[in-house]
Amino acid sequence: MGGRAALAWHDEDPRATIVTLLLDCKHLREQLALAEQFISRGISRGWSPQFQRPED
Repeated sequence: MGGRAALAWHDEDPRATIVTLLLDCKHLREQLALAEQFISRGISRGWSPQFQRPED
């Protein structure tokens, strides 16, 4: 969902859009942390999740 679609979904309320996006980020970080606990290094071939987005 793009920025315009997210705003439209929240009736053009930027605060509600930001709150939802932050809650989505929190949920995804929690899911990533759980996945990290259960995925063996053999399956992921040494890959480890990054919790911070790399700077562009």
